[in-house]
Order: sequence, then C-alpha cells, then structure tokens
Amino acid sequence: MFRHRVLPEAIVSIDEVTTTPGGPAGYSVEELARKVGMSPRNIRAHQARRLLPPPVRRGRAALYDDSHVRRLDAILALQRQGFNLVSIEAMLGVRASDEAPDGLTAMLQRLTADRPALAHALTRHGVIGRTTDGTVRTVRPRPLRAALDLHRVRVGTVPALQTLSEVLDSLRPVADELVAAVTARLLALAPELVRGGARSSWADLDRETLLLTQGVVNVLTEAFRLAVENQSEAHVAELLENHLDTDVCLEDSTVIDNG
Repeated sequence: MFRHRVLPEAIVSIDEVTTTPGGPAGYSVEELARKVGMSPRNIRAHQARRLLPPPVRRGRAALYDDSHVRRLDAILALQRQGFNLVSIEAMLGVRASDEAPDGLTAMLQRLTADRPALAHALTRHGVIGRTTDGTVRTVRPRPLRAALDLHRVRVGTVPALQTLSEVLDSLRPVADELVAAVTARLLALAPELVRGGARSSWADLDRETLLLTQGVVNVLTEAFRLAVENQSEAHVAELLENHLDTDVCLEDSTVIDNG
C-alpha cells in the first residue's frame, strides 16, 4: 500500500535549545537571519508561534542573542530530519499536550519501546510527542483516536497506527502541492491580501499570515473530508466483499417463509 520511511538521524536534545544569555552586542533580525540562513519573515513567524522567544528591547532596537541562534539552529535541524512545526512545538514544550487517559499513555509508552520506528514516524508527523523526561504524550488526539477507533472492526492497535503513519507519509507531498496551489489561487482572486492597506506593523502581517494559514487549513480539511466521504462508502464495501473468503456464507437478514 504505502511505504514507511524511517529517518535515522537522532532527535536534537532539548538541552541544546535552552535559552541562556548570548553575546553582549546582540543581533538585529536581519543579522540573525544571515547568521542562521533563514529569512527575517520566518524568524518573525517562529516568534508568532512561540517557537522563538521575543528579542530584547534596548531603546528602539530589538536585539537577539546567541540563545536565539541556538534555538533557530535546533528548529532547522529538526526540520531537516522531517519534523513539521507542530511536532517541533511539542518537542520544544511550546504546544500543550492533550490530557490522555492513563491506558492510552501506557499504550504509547509500550509502542515507543516495542515499535520505535513507528513511534518516530508518528512524532515526525506531530501526532505524538515527548516530554523532557521521555514520557510520551498526545499532541494531535483526533487522528490518533480515529486510528484507534478501528478496533471496533477488529483492527489491532499496531496495524491501525501503522496505517495512519503510512497515510500521513503518502499525503505529505500532496498536501504540499495543495497548500501552495490554494494559497496562490486565493492571492490571485483576492489581490487585497497582497496589498494589505490596513497593515501597520510586522505584528499585523504575522497575525494576518496565521489567519490565512488557518483558513487554508480549514478549507482543505473540509474539502478533503467531503471528497473522502463521497467516495468511501461504495469503495470500502466493494473491497471488503472482494476480500471475503469464498467459503464464507453470509446469511440474508430477511427471512422468507415458503410454507
């Protein structure tokens, strides 16, 4: 069906991204961008997501120090390993974990011990995360619960989570293309998004970017849900019927009395 890919690189230690005072001079956002190889806009976006602490204000200047450099280096290293920003938020303690039942937490701990590659893949996709003491936690409960709900049709935990991981692997390049295409189409149909006459600061631009991002996510999520719902019922029934053992006899629920 799908191929499961495992990235062998070690996850960057949380200890490497603690914020400690840096050099005395400090960096402007442009200097910081050149130092880490990232655009100023991406740096501001990381601040908006709370992945990066705010700069230190000295008069009218906003200055960054070496702790910001280390945090951005860690974010870039995790992105190169394939982790998305949601999973990076969880790993760096920015995104709060979902309160999971003790049984689910214990199951995830066992999964990490018994199936580390699968746990790594689910972490990379931002479904689960780890605290600094190694405890596994739920980050995105909805896809996790959707997969585990397959136990109602006798699908075990590992096959369900393996399928979830493989689906996410398969959808990732499709999602990249769709997000780019939908955003470009919105900008073409609504040029006022580009002009942005009401913007007065970088904070306004960051806020508008986050709102547009969430809007694209909502449109694509609901459109994909509708497309899948429209196609699933007939296809799933047909595939299930084709895979049934020919020796299995299914009784019709209607009883006919022939006298």
